[in-house]
Amino acid sequence: MPAPLGVSDPYRTPTTFVNQVVGSGHLNGVINVTFATALFTPNDKDTVDVDMVITSRLRMDLFCAQNLYEHLGKIIVQALKQSNATSH
Repeated sequence: MPAPLGVSDPYRTPTTFVNQVVGSGHLNGVINVTFATALFTPNDKDTVDVDMVITSRLRMDLFCAQNLYEHLGKIIVQALKQSNATSH
């Protein structure tokens, strides 16, 4: 794998919290993933309405998708180990 390129964030790209993958697929070598975030709105019936709202769409080439897959796999393994260690 080639050395990573330098990364900067001159526009201070905001972080988006997502709760669910609501769509995914590929076309012509491009991977597409759509994410949604749960918006919780109290109503006058003393309950809460939950609206899933699309908040992010990612498009990437196969190389980037493989890189994301690799990194998510490592992070999930670490998070599960940490979660199991604190739940006993």
